[in-house]
Amino acid sequence: MFELWSIDAIWISVAFLFGILAKRIKLPPLLGYLAGGFVLNYLGITQGGVALHMVADLGIMLLLFTIGLKLDIKSLMSKDVWLSTGIHMVLSVLAFSSLVFFISYLGIQNLSDISLKSSLLIGFALSFSSTVFAVKVLEDRGEMTSFHGNLSIAILIVQDIIAVIFLTVSKGELPNIWALGLPVYLFVIRYVLIWFLKFLDQSELLTLFGFLAAFVAGAFVFEYAGIKPDLGALIVGMLIGTDSRSKELSKHMLGFKDFFLIAFFLNIGLSGLPSINLLLVALVFVLFIPLKAALFMVILTRLNLRARTAWHSGLSLSNFSEFGLIVGVIGVKMGLISDQWLVVLALAMSFSFLLISPFNVKAHSLFEKFSPWLMKLNTKKKHPDDQPLDLGDAQVIICGMGHVGRAAYHQLTKDYPDRVIGIDYNRSVVDNLTSSNKNIMWGDSTDFNFWRNANMPDVEFVLVTMNDHASNYNTANALKNCSNRNIKIAAPGYTSNEHNNLKEAGVDYVYNYYSRAGTEFAASFLKFIGERNKSQQHKTQIPESFTD
Repeated sequence: MFELWSIDAIWISVAFLFGILAKRIKLPPLLGYLAGGFVLNYLGITQGGVALHMVADLGIMLLLFTIGLKLDIKSLMSKDVWLSTGIHMVLSVLAFSSLVFFISYLGIQNLSDISLKSSLLIGFALSFSSTVFAVKVLEDRGEMTSFHGNLSIAILIVQDIIAVIFLTVSKGELPNIWALGLPVYLFVIRYVLIWFLKFLDQSELLTLFGFLAAFVAGAFVFEYAGIKPDLGALIVGMLIGTDSRSKELSKHMLGFKDFFLIAFFLNIGLSGLPSINLLLVALVFVLFIPLKAALFMVILTRLNLRARTAWHSGLSLSNFSEFGLIVGVIGVKMGLISDQWLVVLALAMSFSFLLISPFNVKAHSLFEKFSPWLMKLNTKKKHPDDQPLDLGDAQVIICGMGHVGRAAYHQLTKDYPDRVIGIDYNRSVVDNLTSSNKNIMWGDSTDFNFWRNANMPDVEFVLVTMNDHASNYNTANALKNCSNRNIKIAAPGYTSNEHNNLKEAGVDYVYNYYSRAGTEFAASFLKFIGERNKSQQHKTQIPESFTD
């Protein structure tokens, strides 16, 4: 037992060191975990402790559970989602499987003499996009709730559901009799779990509840019914995701999900060492990444979405996926492909992250640069993601209607009654605030075309109050395209780097959260004490008529 845990200690240490190295050179840490696995393999450590093997399996379940928590089920019903996913996957499978079948005739050791069924399996694995990568990109840019963010996540979920169905079928066993009772069980367990969730505070019990919901209420029950447990974790997450506290639960589970996935990528790296031939084959697959992104753009614009939406979605979905590796692992277990193909898939995924990362970082500026050509993909019909262009007689615009934006809205409507308008790209936020008689419009303030085409002759001030620096910075940059050059811009910042970035982007006034918070807290407290003392003096003062 000591030896097994010693190996686990080595794995965790190597993962940490290589993760830091990847982060230092501005790459996703999971690439470091993969590299760490290859290094351990090279050192002869190919068998490991019980802990990390179990954690690797739990990581995928927890990933699906957290995705389910964030998922808007209605979005999956959209034609833009299921039709684009289906068309793209079919065309990708045909293209990549043809390429694999061709490579098998080149006589490369351990990669030759592959059957048509095996080629289709590898093509299927390469057709997926990385959920981990896309979610990280959207979170870093603050675009999880944007139109293209929701679209990308929905497409990823449909892909994940297809993968989980494949994993379930690959077991080679039909569900048992208990599977017939799952619909009733899911109906009941949803209300039970939401009832528990409502009175749990932000303690360790909330985290424990997340594990209970994912692994017991979801994975364990589905496994008992003879169905892949991953699907159970996803479905239970989707059921809880309708509750208002689902976002809070998702934040609590985020760190655990990331840690559990480390073991999965380490184990992939341990599956085999890359040779020159395997590296070359992986690079051939990576050459088709631009075509994968272009195919998404063409399909989405043909479904009447704007070129900008298709551009951002296509970039975030153009890589290869960790689910492709899971499919590859199943293929190895079924004897359809060799371990060497699994190494190729791991390398292809890693190289795709390397290739796509810089483009995603500069996605907004790149679209602005190439927009004259990309905008030609737009159809002439009205797009479902078109934005309002007439802002009426508004004098003040508030971009981002979160806690800060709503507070600013209430304050400014006192000084500019009926002349304040809020902009947000989260449709649920817009619908909720509109129903409470707030002057709110849906729109993406990070889109330079929004400001270029907006009719707002009376606007004097724009307050950028989104929850993340990336969105505030992108909005400030986009405002440079506004026809009204006299607009004054204000935005909040936390660090000196954020302050400098916002100033460079054209922000006139940067509100320093940290330096102002203490000052305003103290001032408010003293004002409260002064008003309280004044009130008490007024109550104890003896009327003059009583002193005569």
